Amino acid sequence: MKGITVNEALELLKGHGVILKAGRNGLSRIIETVSVLEVTRYQDWVRGGELFLTTLGAFPAREQVYDLIRDLSRAGVTALAVHPGHNLEVAMDDCAFQLAEELNFPVLVLPRSIPYSTVFSVVMGAILNKQKMLLEKSLQINTYLTDILLAGGSFEKIALSLQKLINRPVMITDSSLKVLAVAGTDKVLAGDFTREALDVLRQLHSSIPADDGFPLEGSLGIRTYNRPTSIPNVQLLLTRVAVGRELYGYVVTPAGTGRDGEFDISDVALTHAATAVALEESKRRAIKRAEDKMNIEFWEDLLYNHYDSEEIIIQRAQHLGFELNGKRAVMIVAIDRFEDYYLEGGEILFQELKNQLCRIVRVSALSRNQKNIVIPKSDGMIVLMHIAREVKPESIKSMLFHLAQEITAEVNRMLGKVTVSIGIGRCCDRLTGVAQSYHEAEQALKIGRRVQGGNGIFDFEQLGIYALLLSFGNNEVKESCRQRLAKLLEYDSANKAELIKTMEVYLDYNENISRTAEKLYIHPNSVKYRLERIKEILGKDPFCNGEEKLYYYLSLKALKVL
Repeated sequence: MKGITVNEALELLKGHGVILKAGRNGLSRIIETVSVLEVTRYQDWVRGGELFLTTLGAFPAREQVYDLIRDLSRAGVTALAVHPGHNLEVAMDDCAFQLAEELNFPVLVLPRSIPYSTVFSVVMGAILNKQKMLLEKSLQINTYLTDILLAGGSFEKIALSLQKLINRPVMITDSSLKVLAVAGTDKVLAGDFTREALDVLRQLHSSIPADDGFPLEGSLGIRTYNRPTSIPNVQLLLTRVAVGRELYGYVVTPAGTGRDGEFDISDVALTHAATAVALEESKRRAIKRAEDKMNIEFWEDLLYNHYDSEEIIIQRAQHLGFELNGKRAVMIVAIDRFEDYYLEGGEILFQELKNQLCRIVRVSALSRNQKNIVIPKSDGMIVLMHIAREVKPESIKSMLFHLAQEITAEVNRMLGKVTVSIGIGRCCDRLTGVAQSYHEAEQALKIGRRVQGGNGIFDFEQLGIYALLLSFGNNEVKESCRQRLAKLLEYDSANKAELIKTMEVYLDYNENISRTAEKLYIHPNSVKYRLERIKEILGKDPFCNGEEKLYYYLSLKALKVL
């Protein structure tokens, strides 16, 4: 608030004989400046917040006066002070006063004895004094909060300091509406205030458009909203804190009553508190970025075996607060088609998707064992599983699968159409084996997706022949396999046939025609026909001896993974 209320101005002018004739419900309106209105063409320079002084000499007709009142009310003018000039009474009739009353537009009547200069002096003097007081208060608050930050302030100290300044409860949240600090009062308990404030804040947060008033990149943006609560006659001031287009959080407190300039002080205090919150959050984010960088470097070195001694990597883990003793196994949770989601939704929506996945994986992993560690990855998450000593070796695999199944089920429930694939590496007894387990989880994920197309749980130990083939993964082997099956591939492509698939299933089921037919949902005679066509197209019998069968079997499997 930059000025004084009409009621405050009226109190100052009463001693000069000024009276209120209309607009009693508009006494809380704010006067920001005083001006004179003695011309009929006033519309272009009305800005709102004015107290206009006039004799109405430019408006001789009654209808002109009525139109003037309507225009000024619509334009946000605060009030009209009418002077009689050389006449005994002001040039307004009862209808004009009644119209102003209906519009809640204050009309003051000045006595002949008071010149405009007196009104200017009294009202503008009060406005300037209030602004001076607010400036001094603003500087005091700024110094107070700055001292708190310099002394190692926290969100709790900011909330408590603001609560003491305005004598009302205060809540501070982060961008996800997690409560960072709350300070109550003797009359309002912190818990009661928090519940009500969060309900209102959630409604506001979900209704604010993404581009609603965010500042330029790198600059601080503070915006305060006034919202009603479920408690009668109680409203909340919710101040959004943003830097650029990135939301930092909210500062929430009940709105004041407006008595004695209370709203002015709380508004100024909220602005400074929001600035302090932005600084504290910036500091916290800078620390987190530094910690994340150190963590990322550590995990890269551990998972890719970039270290010289186990002792050094253990010391680094302890320094970062990670406990890596005991058996471990690596699990990778990767978003299927993550590049498509990135292209469709952009960076912001993709990061939100990753954050949701992170919460799901973290809750599932840590609820089973607090020593499990969840590590961010470009397309998903890595879980470094801790295997307790009491877990029997034969139970490890089922334990890992149960966690993977729980994560998959939660993703399906929480993220809708989004699916994940999970790769599981073997358990290792020493820290030096973590890199191998991670490599195995990567291979399981890679092969599983190629063979099954994603949305599955893939265990390295169950890859079988695919793991062997992947170790031969080079272009020469791949080309050799393709050449051996080239005629069948061409035939299938040209005739939309399934000779390659038939051959693979036939060999998978040890050349059992009945089981092959059952797997392919065709008649056994159809299987026999297809086998004869395979021999004709190849110009040889690929099933004639063990060596031929092995060569073709490896070639069929290699097509999927190489």
